[in-house]
Amino acid sequence: MSQTQLSDSRATHGPDTAASALMRGTDGAPCATFQAYQRITGGIEGWFGDGAIAVWDALLDFQQRSRVVGHMLEIGVHHGKSAALMAMYAQPGFKVLLVDHALKAPKIEQALAAARPAAGVEFLTVKGDSRELGVNPLIVQTYRQHRWIHIDGEHSAGAVTNDMRIANQLLANDGVLVVDDFFSWLYPQVTEAVLRYVRQNPDDFALFLCGFNKAYLARPHSVHNYLRFCAEELPEALQARGQETTVGKTTYPAEMNVFGVGPRFQGKALRGPDWEDKLVRY
Repeated sequence: MSQTQLSDSRATHGPDTAASALMRGTDGAPCATFQAYQRITGGIEGWFGDGAIAVWDALLDFQQRSRVVGHMLEIGVHHGKSAALMAMYAQPGFKVLLVDHALKAPKIEQALAAARPAAGVEFLTVKGDSRELGVNPLIVQTYRQHRWIHIDGEHSAGAVTNDMRIANQLLANDGVLVVDDFFSWLYPQVTEAVLRYVRQNPDDFALFLCGFNKAYLARPHSVHNYLRFCAEELPEALQARGQETTVGKTTYPAEMNVFGVGPRFQGKALRGPDWEDKLVRY
């Protein structure tokens, strides 16, 4: 078990700290990809709030710095608002697979063009029900090779369960699975489907973070890397991206080893349990 002892200065680290230096883009500008995405996102229709965008950018940047490589998959694309951010982090020589039952190709292509992805990234679109992905040759070709998967398709419990089965075939050992509308009051069945799948398949997925309408899961053997990131880097990473948030870990790992993130609470960037709120265990 790891733990982080908070200090009162944790929420006010300046731009020259070591953690902030790690959040600089290749051109030296702080959060360069996030800033580039903010410049284009206003022209893309979709439901991808600033809090979720900042969490995605921080996690994708962490993967990049950690040299995590692989393909990307999104189930449920709409006009490509979240796919555009994926495209900005896509790596040459790898695929970005976009699946939607009502594929809006012109809008998606416009969003991807605005993202200006690196040369050598292959974009593939599949129009159809994600339940048919199980027989798609791409599943075999890219088995356990995806570093980032976003499930935002049909919101029935059955569809979410199916999409998590697909993700289980595709997610790399050090990848991240994101599920939309987790803890949404409008779609309680999504939350139940995710938690039930994790309970029934504890060797496949571990939930490590939730908030801003998303759940984040990793493989149990690599989830410690993402838990450490949530404790030691995520609060400052979100602050650097202009988000006044609180990252919370309000119980012991044995009860539930999951961080939460939401709007700033009690003036703290990182918060532990009610009975010991300056000590975060993970």
